[in-house]
Amino acid sequence: MRLSVIVVSLLLLIICAYSIFELKSNDTLAVNSTRQWYHQSVDNLDKKVDLLCKALSEHQSAEAVQHAFKETRLAYKKIELVIEFYHPYTAQFMNGAGKETQNFQALETTIFPVLQPDRAYTEVRKLKSVMGRLEKESEVIQPTDAQLFDAMRLELVRIMSLGLSGFDSPQAGNSLPEAIASLDGINEIWKFYVPKVSIYNPALVKYMDELMLASKARLQTEKDFNRDQFVTEYVNNLAINLKMAREALRIPYDNQQYILDPAASNIFARNAILPLYSSPDTTTVTNDPVYNVNGQRYTARYLHSLLRQNSALNSYVRGK
Repeated sequence: MRLSVIVVSLLLLIICAYSIFELKSNDTLAVNSTRQWYHQSVDNLDKKVDLLCKALSEHQSAEAVQHAFKETRLAYKKIELVIEFYHPYTAQFMNGAGKETQNFQALETTIFPVLQPDRAYTEVRKLKSVMGRLEKESEVIQPTDAQLFDAMRLELVRIMSLGLSGFDSPQAGNSLPEAIASLDGINEIWKFYVPKVSIYNPALVKYMDELMLASKARLQTEKDFNRDQFVTEYVNNLAINLKMAREALRIPYDNQQYILDPAASNIFARNAILPLYSSPDTTTVTNDPVYNVNGQRYTARYLHSLLRQNSALNSYVRGK
């Protein structure tokens, strides 16, 4: 009898030890899989930029150039969450906005609504030169589980403030397809964590997958699209699910102070927004979408400013 108990106990210990080893391996697998996916996606973006350069150098039709541009920025949007989080200064060179307009933003104005081939070619060559910098940076990226969950959450805010508002695609009018591409990027990284999350909360995985599909389907229905409703019913719930998954996996939060609190369930949570360097301003920009967050009004442009500051701050913290 005692021998049987000892044997059973040993078997249970072996099973537990194997399970712990497997879960730790899954942590490494998710990070490594993300790194591999990112390298491949950067290569894909570079190929799209080459095709756009080719379309302009060969004097292809305006429709062909516009299509190539849209395909290129969709490829960028799919990995935007990683670029913005790990390479914020390169991201500014690639997709800067406002007074800092350059590359994608500047290129868009030379292609839409009327193609200006010479100016467009000058701008796309600038974009190609920045791609070399991005490729080098992507080779040395060292993500962690905590950082990847932060990056996914921040991308949801970016979709809300830049994508759905039209702020990031004023001339091409391709905001909703670009938002879908951004969601695809989040989903690619999320899938690497699904096997482990399924152990702790399979219902959450099922709901997350259903919500992601429903979100993209809603974005494909441009007729009667309601931005505020989408943020409330989809973006908000996706953010909550990511927080629940992170906590199920026991991925810790650090003690650093970020402009967008990583521990907040979503941007609408109390004290989620920490305006360290800016103050809310809804008066300087007209026709700028306004979001009401816990009684405070934030413009899409202000949220964009927060995201830029947050990326720079995160980059500084990682470099310490």
